[in-house]
Amino acid sequence: MSNDGRGVHDLIVFLAVLATGTVLVALGVSPQSLAAIAIALSGLYAAWRGGRREP
Repeated sequence: MSNDGRGVHDLIVFLAVLATGTVLVALGVSPQSLAAIAIALSGLYAAWRGGRREP
């Protein structure tokens, strides 16, 4: 694993998504909506990561 700071970015993104989910649950968002939001966020994160690994 290269040390290019990606691990730190992954941690920041993970904590941001976790905090967003916590806030949405506290605000009373329905579980179905929360699931749709989580799927959309995971798709955006996968696109941000590029979906490919360098050889």
